[in-house]
Amino acid sequence: MATPNSFREIADVIGEDNAVRLIEALPTYRERSGRCWSERALLYVPKRISPDHHLAKILGQELADKLAEGFGGEMLKPANARIARRIVRDKLIRRRADDGGASIPDLSRAFHLTERQIRNILRRREVVGHQF
Repeated sequence: MATPNSFREIADVIGEDNAVRLIEALPTYRERSGRCWSERALLYVPKRISPDHHLAKILGQELADKLAEGFGGEMLKPANARIARRIVRDKLIRRRADDGGASIPDLSRAFHLTERQIRNILRRREVVGHQF
């Protein structure tokens, strides 16, 4: 699964873990796309963020200011938290397999996934124009 651009853009500014934490804290709405419904988050980023603003409470003032610097005045529709968590999880699985040489059974136990799911994740690599 390619990283949704909205998640990648936010993660580039505040980091992946913080982007996941932010998206998890956002309210969601249901959006219809053809015959399917999907759950989306909606985020307006003001140009200046006060210490009592909900973004400052979620991220801390320093990261909230970075977010305002990068996206101030914009309305963002980031990927939902489930997708964001899966992206980060898959990246971690690949890193452990490549760097640490973790075996498929070990990864399966560590991430509570089947060995087949781990193999599928390891098979999917960077898609042209998208980062995992």
